Amino acid sequence: MKLLNTAILITCLSALLCGCAGDSDLPADAEKNRLTPTEEQIVISHVRRFVQRSKKIRLNANERRIIQTAKPSLHIHYTGYKTGRLSIRWALPGYRVLLLQRSGNLLSSEKADWAVRIISDQASGKIPSNFYGAHGEDISLPPL
Repeated sequence: MKLLNTAILITCLSALLCGCAGDSDLPADAEKNRLTPTEEQIVISHVRRFVQRSKKIRLNANERRIIQTAKPSLHIHYTGYKTGRLSIRWALPGYRVLLLQRSGNLLSSEKADWAVRIISDQASGKIPSNFYGAHGEDISLPPL
């Protein structure tokens, strides 16, 4: 009888623990964790406004026009609900790339943790699309 009660208790506890699996068990790139297309456009529009107004970013008028009109390359590595590493890049003339990166809460307005870099690769003209350690200008971007 004691063995039967122990078996029932273990079964109940196992069922209870398995049934309590929460959202933290979802993979980081689950659909609900991702930015919606509207949220992606809000982030890109914010970056475009910042670049247009910034006097510190050394871009000529043609390069600024490209950033305002061309679709950027957007890469996001999700680590949780709308959190992760975001990379936005525009290809510019002369083997230059404007790269903006952010990590953490991708929609947070509390901390301006953006890094802005202008990368020149005149030797090969090729820069990997997932290049996070680029050298260049670092400029803080104001919060969303």
